[in-house]
Amino acid sequence: MNPIITDKLDDLRALCEKHHVRMLYLVGSATREDFDPERSDLDFLVEFQPLPVGQRAGHFFALQADLEQLFGLPIDLGEPEGIRNRIVRERIEESKVPIYAAA
Repeated sequence: MNPIITDKLDDLRALCEKHHVRMLYLVGSATREDFDPERSDLDFLVEFQPLPVGQRAGHFFALQADLEQLFGLPIDLGEPEGIRNRIVRERIEESKVPIYAAA
């Protein structure tokens, strides 16, 4: 896994707990050896724990903002149910790297 992620795993765990994340995956170019943080963003896929109605969107956008602040890079954050394109979904499934799993 890329050092940009491994160096901040403790901070990532804290953010996931704060925002009621069930699973967080790294996807996209940051999962590959040729990742260049000078030229790319970070892509994450998130699954939330069950939340009261109306809180999910707030946690989604707050998590995205917190990740951008933590890494100092643009963050693309998505949820599995939001990926409608079968080909994109298959590519993500093949390459996703688990970063956090709630206990």
